[in-house]
Amino acid sequence: MTALEKIIDNFKQEVKSSGSIDIEDIPNIDLYMDQVTTFMDKALVKNKRYDEDKILTKTMINNYTKAKIFPAPVKKKYSPMHIMLLIMIYHLKTVLSIKDIGILFQPVLSVKSLEEQEKMIQNIYKGFTKLQLSTQQNMQSSAEGIQDSAIPVKEIIEAYQDEKIEKILLVLLLAIRANAEKQLAEKVLDTYF
Repeated sequence: MTALEKIIDNFKQEVKSSGSIDIEDIPNIDLYMDQVTTFMDKALVKNKRYDEDKILTKTMINNYTKAKIFPAPVKKKYSPMHIMLLIMIYHLKTVLSIKDIGILFQPVLSVKSLEEQEKMIQNIYKGFTKLQLSTQQNMQSSAEGIQDSAIPVKEIIEAYQDEKIEKILLVLLLAIRANAEKQLAEKVLDTYF
């Protein structure tokens, strides 16, 4: 098994084990800030790159509130709607700017009725978790596509017959793909929001 094949096999296993947070797994009670950050750290632990990484800090959450991309807590408590938004913001913040995230959620957060707002966010979150599962399946297929010798990508990467170069090229390939996806997300945001 080549270095590339080992990396891809490990990645496919990690993708299988990383899951989304279902609505049923979100506490159905209002939480204080410390409880929110503790929940997020435990629920999204598989997304950490390093053990010492923080998922979300109090400062981050306060900054999202100040930037108006996140509703203020009610009597210092955060509802399940807040948690759903925070989970989505967590996944968006590495790809989109705070301003773009605000633009994305503005149509929902500008709804006057809190009940309607909560219903919309819950529906968006349900779609988000379905998209996560679909994306995990696509990521496994994409990894398999890199391994498939009929795909020119594998030929390009393995042509150098140097494990270090192969690993660097794999990272470059994934960064190129990620950048293309990011640019497409920004284009959709700019066009429709």
